[in-house]
Amino acid sequence: MKNSTKPMYIKLYENILENIENKIYTHCQKLPSENDFAKDYKVNRHTVRQALSLLKDEGIIYTKRGKGNFLTNIKVPYSISDKSSYSSKILDLGYEPKTKLLSADIIEAKGDVAQNLKLSNKLKVIELKLLRYANDLPISVSYSYFDAFIYRDIIKYLDCEPFSLYKILQKCYPHLEVIKVSTVFESISSTKQISELLMMPSNSPILSACTISKDQNENLVEYGTSYFRGDTCKIKVNLI
Repeated sequence: MKNSTKPMYIKLYENILENIENKIYTHCQKLPSENDFAKDYKVNRHTVRQALSLLKDEGIIYTKRGKGNFLTNIKVPYSISDKSSYSSKILDLGYEPKTKLLSADIIEAKGDVAQNLKLSNKLKVIELKLLRYANDLPISVSYSYFDAFIYRDIIKYLDCEPFSLYKILQKCYPHLEVIKVSTVFESISSTKQISELLMMPSNSPILSACTISKDQNENLVEYGTSYFRGDTCKIKVNLI
């Protein structure tokens, strides 16, 4: 590392960042361990932790518990017209998928939820809050809403492992074909809660996608909003 008056952990941070930019490390490769960094750069582990902490705070790397540190250059395509499940899309990219159910509630339909599902405010909806991962990196927080009367069977299967909303719908309603009919994208700043769930600094840029889905008979099925890490999502549009 070049000599300067900068603190040692800043110089180490810049050196690791330079190696990342020069593609010395790739997303499929685990970064050197704290011990290896300390040995290679002749610094103590505290200095290494400070440098790695900066990279984590900026969303450049993430930690897989018990496995080490990895780059966050995972790009998951959000397909507007694709009917495949989240897990299958992640597997096709060579990543390990996981979906965690954060909460499941039955609430009154209000605001955008009532409007997009065409329900009166007095009717109930099922609200599912999901955290989705790729390679142990949280990439999106999603809220899905269903008419609580028509899709009441969903509640019976929320304890399935591994969790998959796609499979739950298939199991409850085997003849149901869910089709996205509209998606509205917006670039926004993350809230404190979303930032914590996605392991990002507060007010980081994220991509929101509000989607309305219908069945094969043009009946409304789901209204959902997903919040994606801006550094892990790309939009795929199938025109044919």
